[in-house]
Amino acid sequence: TRHVGPNIGFFTTEFGTLNRIVFLRGFDDIDDRERRLAAREADPEWARFRAESAKVGALSQQENKLLKTVPFSPIQKEGQPFIRRIGGTGMVVDHRTYDFHPGKMNAWLEAYEKIGLPVQNRHLGQLLIFAVTECGPINQAVFLWAYEGLGDRDRRRAAMAADPGWAEFGKATAALGALKQQTTMLLTPTAFSPIR
Repeated sequence: TRHVGPNIGFFTTEFGTLNRIVFLRGFDDIDDRERRLAAREADPEWARFRAESAKVGALSQQENKLLKTVPFSPIQKEGQPFIRRIGGTGMVVDHRTYDFHPGKMNAWLEAYEKIGLPVQNRHLGQLLIFAVTECGPINQAVFLWAYEGLGDRDRRRAAMAADPGWAEFGKATAALGALKQQTTMLLTPTAFSPIR
């Protein structure tokens, strides 16, 4: 952490691809990321950690994405403090990845910000981050919503689905033919995650 920037969120999967860790880090820009990674690679403690991790054999696969937050994303920059706006003490995070047909994502995002997001803000938990991929799989949006628990998520999503504004958003975006695939995972924050 001392080299590669602050831990924004660190989670494990409850539903979706199991035995997975998902974590978010913030960088000022790509040059900042490269400088920090070079410093980490030069650190003997990092080499020691990698050697010990290899002995355990826990890591079988990694996926890396460089994300850029959109203007309406609550989390915008490195070091921004997390302020919990949901009740209770537990948390489940709905991690969604939407893949778009080339050239159609921006129109979908405009409709989402104008029509869909206001409906979701009325009904859902707490939007944590909304970002689009810069590197990795392109034409992709990644967003995370926090809830008190699974029951809270189900009740809130049912209320959203019953809102006429959500049907309006569905009609507006269906005409775009933008979505190719939607994937969701349900995550729980670790004890050391700033988002919890």
